[in-house]
Amino acid sequence: MQEYFSGDTNWLLLLSLVLGSAVLAFLGDILGFRYGKQRISIFGLRPKYTSRLITAITGGLITVIVLAVLSVLSQDVRTALFSMNYIQQQLFDLRFQVTESQAVAAQALEDLAGQHETLQETVASLDIARVDLETLRNERFLLEQEKAELEASVQGMREESDQLKRALRTLKDGAIAVSAHTLLAQCAFEPGTSREDILAGLESLKQAVRLNVLRRVSDQALSRLRNLPVESDAEAEAELVESILGTESRCYVRALSRENVTFGESIPLRLEMGTSSLIYPDGEPVYRRMYDPQEPGFQPEEVLHTFLRDLKMQTIRDGVLPDPATNNVGTLDGEAFFSAVDELQEIQTPVIINALASGDIYTEGPVIIQLAFEE
Repeated sequence: MQEYFSGDTNWLLLLSLVLGSAVLAFLGDILGFRYGKQRISIFGLRPKYTSRLITAITGGLITVIVLAVLSVLSQDVRTALFSMNYIQQQLFDLRFQVTESQAVAAQALEDLAGQHETLQETVASLDIARVDLETLRNERFLLEQEKAELEASVQGMREESDQLKRALRTLKDGAIAVSAHTLLAQCAFEPGTSREDILAGLESLKQAVRLNVLRRVSDQALSRLRNLPVESDAEAEAELVESILGTESRCYVRALSRENVTFGESIPLRLEMGTSSLIYPDGEPVYRRMYDPQEPGFQPEEVLHTFLRDLKMQTIRDGVLPDPATNNVGTLDGEAFFSAVDELQEIQTPVIINALASGDIYTEGPVIIQLAFEE
């Protein structure tokens, strides 16, 4: 109802039409009454019918005048009176266009749904591609790590080969008793060790050097090394003692030969000192790796050789000092090695080889291990 009484309604026009219609109706009624009272006859009609005819003509004039006024004053009324067919045709065309637009919109929605499905498939493909790319990156990283390990292993094998060649030449010549930079013995000192104990420890170190050199030579040369002299720089040794006394942490002393020593010559020592840290506590895994006996070409003895070589590289990376001459960090007893080979031959499922520390292992080594298998 609020729409009909809004400010846009032309109340003046409506009131004028109502008043005009009322005036015309009143005049028609007066005329009809007057002609009826005078008993005037029009077109040969009886006065009663003449009055009615005048009233009807007056009503028709009211309608004509109302339509004429509305047509003059309102474009919408003129359009409704004289252009109705045209408006209906336009409405029909508009309905047809709306129907076509709805069909186009429905087709567009269907196409959009198809494109959305295609987009989802593309996004899924991209996700798969990202996962594949990440997998390839991880594989590449692992391959690079394996390559680095293999290169390190190859370098270690080359160094071992060079050392073996030098050892073979030495054995053939039979002249060199100790090669230069060979680790002959080592010991460790705890913080707070007295000067007397340090001197006694260094003397024990020299005695260990003598024993280790005697173990290295053949029986033929043993007779020439009964009284094996060991030399060290007295000034450097005194400075070493003072350094040990001044340290507040565990330290090690390594005795290495300064140069090649032939039979009959004294062994010049180079004493090296450094901080000794605990690398592997007793019983802790030093190195572990999984192998599958079902893989083609699996050979237990070769697998253990490779495992021990990788173990050596790992301990060196963790801070254990190798022998400068041989690059070794320790040895595994032959009986324990072949016992592990026999045990590995009996395992048919994937197995993890664990190298457990046999005692506390410090920076100076040696690395003494026990092998354990975990299926």
